[in-house]
Amino acid sequence: MNVISFFAGCGGLDLGFEKAGFRVIWANEFELSVHATYEMNHPETILCKDDITTIRLY
Repeated sequence: MNVISFFAGCGGLDLGFEKAGFRVIWANEFELSVHATYEMNHPETILCKDDITTIRLY
Protein backbone atom coordinates (compact mmCIF):
# COMPACT_ATOMS: atom_id res chain seq x y z
CA MET A 1 0.00 0.00 0.00
CA ASN A 2 1.25 3.51 -0.77
CA VAL A 3 1.25 6.19 1.93
CA ILE A 4 2.18 9.86 2.22
CA SER A 5 3.91 11.43 5.19
CA PHE A 6 3.19 14.87 6.65
CA PHE A 7 5.61 16.49 9.13
CA ALA A 8 8.09 13.74 8.23
CA GLY A 9 11.09 14.95 10.23
CA CYS A 10 14.14 12.86 9.39
CA GLY A 11 11.93 9.88 8.49
CA GLY A 12 11.87 7.63 11.55
CA LEU A 13 8.14 6.93 11.37
CA ASP A 14 8.42 6.46 7.62
CA LEU A 15 11.08 3.81 8.22
CA GLY A 16 8.58 1.97 10.40
CA PHE A 17 5.99 2.09 7.63
CA GLU A 18 8.53 0.74 5.14
CA LYS A 19 9.55 -2.10 7.47
CA ALA A 20 5.85 -2.97 7.81
CA GLY A 21 5.56 -3.30 4.04
CA PHE A 22 4.20 0.11 3.09
CA ARG A 23 5.70 2.33 0.40
CA VAL A 24 6.11 6.01 1.32
CA ILE A 25 5.71 7.74 -2.03
CA TRP A 26 5.62 11.41 -0.92
CA ALA A 27 6.62 13.25 2.23
CA ASN A 28 6.51 16.83 3.46
CA GLU A 29 8.99 18.46 5.84
CA PHE A 30 9.67 22.20 6.07
CA GLU A 31 12.60 22.05 8.54
CA LEU A 32 15.75 22.62 6.49
CA SER A 33 18.06 20.89 8.98
CA VAL A 34 16.57 17.43 8.33
CA HIS A 35 16.20 17.46 4.53
CA ALA A 36 19.58 15.85 3.78
CA THR A 37 19.03 13.11 6.36
CA TYR A 38 15.55 12.33 5.07
CA GLU A 39 16.73 12.19 1.46
CA MET A 40 19.68 9.96 2.36
CA ASN A 41 17.48 7.50 4.28
CA HIS A 42 14.55 7.57 1.82
CA PRO A 43 15.95 8.07 -1.69
CA GLU A 44 12.84 6.64 -3.39
CA THR A 45 10.46 9.10 -1.68
CA ILE A 46 9.60 12.50 -3.13
CA LEU A 47 10.35 15.05 -0.40
CA CYS A 48 8.31 18.24 -0.61
CA LYS A 49 10.15 20.97 1.30
CA ASP A 50 7.38 23.58 1.19
CA ASP A 51 5.43 25.04 4.10
CA ILE A 52 2.42 22.76 4.58
CA THR A 53 0.09 25.78 4.66
CA THR A 54 1.05 26.75 1.10
CA ILE A 55 0.57 23.37 -0.61
CA ARG A 56 -2.36 23.27 -3.02
CA LEU A 57 -3.87 19.86 -3.60
CA TYR A 58 -6.02 20.83 -6.58
